[in-house]
Amino acid sequence: MASSRLISGLILGEPLAMATTAYLIDTMAYVFRSFYAMRPMSAPDGTPINAVFGLGMTLQKFVGDHQPELAVCCYDAGAETFRNRIYPAYKANRGAPPPELVPQFDLCRQLTGHMGFATAIAPGYEADDLIATLTTRLRDSGHEVVIVTGDKDLAQLLGPGVKIFNLAKNDWWHAAGVPRRMGVRAEQVGDLLALMGDASDNIPGVRGVGPKAATVLLEAFGDLDAIYADLDRVETLPVRGAKGLRARLEAGHETALLSRRLVALDHEVPCDLTDEDLRYTGAVSTDLEAFAETWGVERVAARTPRA
Repeated sequence: MASSRLISGLILGEPLAMATTAYLIDTMAYVFRSFYAMRPMSAPDGTPINAVFGLGMTLQKFVGDHQPELAVCCYDAGAETFRNRIYPAYKANRGAPPPELVPQFDLCRQLTGHMGFATAIAPGYEADDLIATLTTRLRDSGHEVVIVTGDKDLAQLLGPGVKIFNLAKNDWWHAAGVPRRMGVRAEQVGDLLALMGDASDNIPGVRGVGPKAATVLLEAFGDLDAIYADLDRVETLPVRGAKGLRARLEAGHETALLSRRLVALDHEVPCDLTDEDLRYTGAVSTDLEAFAETWGVERVAARTPRA
């Protein structure tokens, strides 16, 4: 086994002999969570490593609890993606990452590779797009999929054979539970976000349309296209200010379509990862231990299964 498998995307090859569950890890979310949750820590050379250490401890516990047969850590490739070309203000509200975190991004990718995880990253795309691509192709080859994330946007991928596991909260999401949590069906999540926007990603949505109005609209019409195909009917809906809602939708038509493009996940990211590459067999001791000694994360290495 290679000690670190950095793979730019994926094209699934021959399926494994028996379908298994694949865990697709939204790793960047846990990098940021670890950085803000862990106290400051430094490697022997003074490099900050709290995010590296926190991510490693999170993943070694995940491996111990779930014993995955197939697993991959999915990463963003950088701040610029195809969504920024569509809408330059996309995620502009977040600002630059803290300078103490920046040198840890590459170290986190190295660590997960040394821990034995396949690593998926594709220039111009986000981890969410890789997860969508992997989900589609793994389901097509008969595998069950668990998306390890706390990101509600990925609920649009839920369906037969696909679940979400929020590692931080030990919480499982299924397609049947999305209406209770979000007010719409899983396949409507993208249109919900297109209507009401998403402040965390700086997605505008339709000005003046909030979660309540958006869920009423989607319950009545089914999807965004159906709403705009019959705006006159909006005025008849049992919602306060229905006439004003129609006017807001009409004024915000282009913004709604733009927002839907921004929240839509790309299921065809160009990649070269085979499903055999996803097989998790543990770390190569010498490589992980050398990395751990250099960067001061020996506790992570001590608790990580070996190949």
